[in-house]
Amino acid sequence: MASMIQHQVELPTPATAAAAIAALRYAEPGEQVLLILPDEADDLAHPVRLQSLRRQADAMQVQVGLVTNDADIRYHARKARIPTFRSATRADKRWRYPSPPPTLPAPHQMRPTVIKPPPDVGLNLKAPDIITLPHKTIIVGYTRRRKRPLWLTILGYLLILAIVGGLAVGAAVLLLPQATVTLVPARTRFVSSEQITARVGIEEPSYFNLLVPARNVQTRVEGFDTIATSGLEEAPVGKATGTVRFINRTARDIPVPENTIVRTTTGNNVRFRITEAITVTAGIGQSTTAPIEAVEPGRKGNIPALTINEIEGPLNLSLRVSNESPTAGGTVEPVAVVTAADKEQLLGKLQAELQQQAYARLGESLQQGEVIPPETVHTFTLAETYDRFAGERAEELGLQLQLLARGLAVNVEDAQALVERTLRESIPSDHFLLEESIQVSDPTFVRFSDEAVDMTLTASADALLPIKISDVRSVLRGVPLAEAPQRLQEAFELDQPPVIELSPNWLGRLPFIATRIRVRVLQSP
Repeated sequence: MASMIQHQVELPTPATAAAAIAALRYAEPGEQVLLILPDEADDLAHPVRLQSLRRQADAMQVQVGLVTNDADIRYHARKARIPTFRSATRADKRWRYPSPPPTLPAPHQMRPTVIKPPPDVGLNLKAPDIITLPHKTIIVGYTRRRKRPLWLTILGYLLILAIVGGLAVGAAVLLLPQATVTLVPARTRFVSSEQITARVGIEEPSYFNLLVPARNVQTRVEGFDTIATSGLEEAPVGKATGTVRFINRTARDIPVPENTIVRTTTGNNVRFRITEAITVTAGIGQSTTAPIEAVEPGRKGNIPALTINEIEGPLNLSLRVSNESPTAGGTVEPVAVVTAADKEQLLGKLQAELQQQAYARLGESLQQGEVIPPETVHTFTLAETYDRFAGERAEELGLQLQLLARGLAVNVEDAQALVERTLRESIPSDHFLLEESIQVSDPTFVRFSDEAVDMTLTASADALLPIKISDVRSVLRGVPLAEAPQRLQEAFELDQPPVIELSPNWLGRLPFIATRIRVRVLQSP
């Protein structure tokens, strides 16, 4: 018998059993609900889930059917006694529950019953045995049909009446107008923001106290690095040279060996050595010149004339010495020197590199759903060794550094689950939450300590105010087609103008019979 689908629901991709059960809430008791499945509906290809859907429909006193081309879903739906169709049009023309698989009679009904007649049934006559089977009786080898039961006759008449009634209903379906109304309810955006604390020592998240677990993590890192020194100072390079004159104070020859030291006697004494041996001629006042070179390099050896006047050693008693001309050739040049600023710069550079290494190593120890806020990571110096001292001449400064890094690992997934729960509880009970629209932000960390971290998270989602099919029908019943869209927009909050199809459109009015108004409520256009 043809039956009219009173309510159609197109399930979003991917379709799940939970979404199918939730869609039944749109129907009133006694109505038919046709669920139009998308291509991705593998969750429903399961006998237990389809049986659960059928039980839920029976509990809500509604009839449920499926539109799908999936062979597995159609197979399991037949076992769950849920009708399936190739299209919504076929469902509208023919709606019936699949027949259960045929069952065989019980074993005791398959065995024949033998009835023995009384011994004296007639003069010199022997009555035959009577064998009784479920649907016939056998007497002496021939078969006599049993009389048809009364209930079977009544059932036949009822079947004829049902066929006639079905034909009448089918004619009415073909002749009476039918309207299809498609509505898209308006969405409301709900937002929930919470400050959640992650604390060490918490084993499980606490919704009422807004607490999630955190734990201490640490690691050691070590490294070596160098930088070029920035200090400069003048270092003596060339040695000053010149000549001195030795004057004899005696009447004998005085030999002067090489490397004899002469020096000044005023201010900072500057020492020179004789670079070659000489002999001063005998006689008081006799003199001989000799080449000299400063003992130490640098500008200190550049002295004016007549400033060298002493001989180191016993020759000072026999000879006098003097430089008749100044010495020259003592030079300096700039050289690199380690400064305190160099040490500070190298320490800061190596610390930054090791802190990055430490943060990466701490990340390797994270568990599922955990993050380490960089603000919670602290480093402690375990060893700091420089290869040069401050003020030492060197072009390069090296540092060996060892650090201990500690931080807090925060379970962000638990925090996001808590704020999502607060969002769900903030949505009014008369609204329908769209699961696919739920969004939870990453945490924003606001306060830190050695044992806890405070963070702010925000969750948001769209929800629909469900539209009852009976309310739509009461608004539209018998209303002129031109006025119907405006009345719907005044009575319900819609995301877009309603779509109304009337066939056949004889009077320009929607049907007066409520069941001839089919309502489709879509979650999205």
